[in-house]
Amino acid sequence: MDYVQQLTSIQTYVYAYGGTFLAVAGSLGCVLNLLIFSKKNLRKSPCSFYFLAYNLANFLEISTCFSQGISVFGFNGNLPTYSTTYCRLMYYVGYVLDVLSPFYLILASIDRSIATSRNARIRRLSNHRLAYACILIGTIFWMLFHIHAVFFFKSIQIMPNYNVCYTDSNVYLAFANYYALSKTFCVPILMLICEIHTIRSFRLAHRAAIAPVSTVASTVGGAKRQKDGQLMKILLINVTVYILFNLTPVIVCIYKQLTQSENESFDEMQLDSFLTNVSTLVYYIPPSISCYINLVVSKTFRAEIKKLFLYK
Repeated sequence: MDYVQQLTSIQTYVYAYGGTFLAVAGSLGCVLNLLIFSKKNLRKSPCSFYFLAYNLANFLEISTCFSQGISVFGFNGNLPTYSTTYCRLMYYVGYVLDVLSPFYLILASIDRSIATSRNARIRRLSNHRLAYACILIGTIFWMLFHIHAVFFFKSIQIMPNYNVCYTDSNVYLAFANYYALSKTFCVPILMLICEIHTIRSFRLAHRAAIAPVSTVASTVGGAKRQKDGQLMKILLINVTVYILFNLTPVIVCIYKQLTQSENESFDEMQLDSFLTNVSTLVYYIPPSISCYINLVVSKTFRAEIKKLFLYK
């Protein structure tokens, strides 16, 4: 019991202090990102719209899912799990926001690959109209794809005055577990592939010294290329940080699969639960520190932040 209490205490402190700090800093950072990327000079690039969608999804995820986790694991709060409506809404919102955040980053990577293509016709596909369409259609698709959570999750009483949000369908439970497992592995791999392709396209574009599609003054063209280079830098570092921190859930998942046994002891079960909950907190680090990463790596972003606080 001492071992279990130590794990519980560590988890509580991690969520109460580390989680709260991340949630506050992350919410503020997402708001700053939204203000900066919505500025007129940055909105000229379609990539900025993907960043706007990405940070909006991050803000909603931190405000809902992450805040609930902090309340439960950091402050022993009780969620209203007696309500089936709440259970279904909680799982549905969690499913949707969890996939939208990396989805928008992947779209931004694809856009940068298109924008740096050596083919002029392909470069023309990097435009605002396509960005709007991809964000809108993709968001609707994922909202419809996860609609199953509204029908299968419910409030189930496992003991007097104690309810949990769960499903009584073994088939759906197997589907949910396999879906979560596949997403844990596939999302970082897919983002890594997109990042490698984006870096390759960017290097080829520099070697080929691509000229703008339309004829503009060299100074304007140079400023545009500089701004696009800054957006590329922001994108690549955000994708890299996302991949690195998402390796933790992957490692925990592999560990649980390797140590899984039918006669798992109580201590082992508690350790699995502890590792899962802590890896969940680690998952929220990339969206929480995105703004501060942008401040470090991008001169343009720092200049816009300065203008914002100086009311210029």
